[in-house]
Amino acid sequence: MSAAVRRGPGLNLRQSLIAIAMGAALWFLGALIIGWIAPLGAFDGFGRVLTYALLIPGTLPFVLLVKILAGLRDDQVFAGAAVATGAAIALDGLAIPYFPGVYGGATLADAGAVILWGGAVAIALGALLNRPQSG
Repeated sequence: MSAAVRRGPGLNLRQSLIAIAMGAALWFLGALIIGWIAPLGAFDGFGRVLTYALLIPGTLPFVLLVKILAGLRDDQVFAGAAVATGAAIALDGLAIPYFPGVYGGATLADAGAVILWGGAVAIALGALLNRPQSG
């Protein structure tokens, strides 16, 4: 057994910057949507279950768009989703204490929780869509 640790396929600078920008854009869109759906009961009772469930298919186009725009290979989808998610949750971590109004009528606990759930979904989808490099 080799003592060397294998690293997964990394992203180049261009790919990383695009993934970060996509994560920031998704976070901002998510924050606006949270503010819009909170008064509709999206975080009350069954509304919360529905919101969380809809985030799964709703996040899939985002992961695919990161793959396309960043020019990721099939074996880089997980890394791209993780980098984009890192950017999104970092912005959420800054917005909650410094710009809480961005979430509109949502409580900060609901806003933070749904952003974290969306991040977990994006990473999981990235893992599911990741494929070994052929060759």
